Amino acid sequence: MNDRQRANFFGVLITLVLSILVASIYPNSLKVLMWDREAIDAGQWWRLLTAHLVHLDARHLLLNLFGLLLIVEMLCQSMTAHELTSLLLTSAMGVSGLLWNLQSSLQWYAGLSGVLYGLWAAGAALTWLNGRQGLAICAGIALVVKLILFNHSVLSMPIVSVAHVYGAASGLLWVCFWWQSERKVIFD
Repeated sequence: MNDRQRANFFGVLITLVLSILVASIYPNSLKVLMWDREAIDAGQWWRLLTAHLVHLDARHLLLNLFGLLLIVEMLCQSMTAHELTSLLLTSAMGVSGLLWNLQSSLQWYAGLSGVLYGLWAAGAALTWLNGRQGLAICAGIALVVKLILFNHSVLSMPIVSVAHVYGAASGLLWVCFWWQSERKVIFD
């Protein structure tokens, strides 16, 4: 990644982190921005995207920001700012859309964790495609283990574990579209 790409990349990352902090610190932001089935059904479609910016409390926010920085630094180094932005949006809308269509009893959702799983899955796949198979295999195994064995709350906050699966699927779908747009052959 050249210096300009790195600057653009970190610009996107800093903008996202600041947006999350502002949305999470403002007292009423959770009520106004979280994924709320009734509100979305009433036409508040922005919640499909903004739900991923708000968090239940400071601990939830800090865990998600730590995960974001770790995943981006380890797995998304070769991505441009444009690619990172499109992956973030695809993962966010994928999680929200799948929750809406497949989890009809779910009434609310908030947090970045579903999107983080999208970054994790896409980052692992891109790491593989960029020739760093050892890191990609470790990241992929860790992702599967986390999804299967440790996809529950370790804190006293509620968790929508299926959002993690939807995020990972959305991230992998993004990689497929990215790969196709690059006009590369996946299988020889």
